[in-house]
Amino acid sequence: MINGMSDTNDAVHLADNLNPAAERMFKWILSSDLAPGDPIPIEQDLATQFGMARGTVREAVRELRALGILEVRRGLGTYLSTASASTIRPSLVYRSVKQITTDESGTRDFIGLREMVEVRALMECSLVTEVTGRISAETGRALHALAARMDDPKDSAAADRQFHRLLYADMGNQLARELIDVFWDSLNLAGLMLPPTNTMPATRHAHDLIADCVIGHDPQASREAMWDHFAAIRERLGGAPRTS
Repeated sequence: MINGMSDTNDAVHLADNLNPAAERMFKWILSSDLAPGDPIPIEQDLATQFGMARGTVREAVRELRALGILEVRRGLGTYLSTASASTIRPSLVYRSVKQITTDESGTRDFIGLREMVEVRALMECSLVTEVTGRISAETGRALHALAARMDDPKDSAAADRQFHRLLYADMGNQLARELIDVFWDSLNLAGLMLPPTNTMPATRHAHDLIADCVIGHDPQASREAMWDHFAAIRERLGGAPRTS
């Protein structure tokens, strides 16, 4: 008997239109003692325990792989994946790129991108207060060096990503760091569809200000600097900046 076989977690909803067999297997995973990186039973054993055909089990495993819950290691079997937020990246990019409205004058409102910016801003405006005053002088110099690289069109995106990674590198919340990375990737990819504008001087200034604030000991100043940075991005996307 597989530990945790009873169908608990009835309130858990994994995804719309999920195969019932995959939904059942997911609830079993949550109830089991298995940890990320552990192997799950072989296909035949799962079929016996769940009372399903092997083909049904195979399809359930395929769906859970697509959701990043399971991973197949060639020649070794199927394992619980090492939990990562990266699996939501494709759907975030798709939502951001395709959720656009157009008014009667033909003006496009990139609502999907704006909403992503708002969510990321809310996260970073909170997290930046946590790291304020904990940034070393050496890290502060590295942040300013990355801000300076944002003047170079060929290096600006890479420098921006490294800046936000370095800002939270010593923070203990791994999920927050992963989500910021996913949001950065999604926003960068989706933003490629926007008309090009020369925002590099303003971008450098915004990041220099953030670096100055986090080196200091005023969390509110850090929060406001981060909010103003994202408000400028929202304005470019068609949304009026809100107050922090």
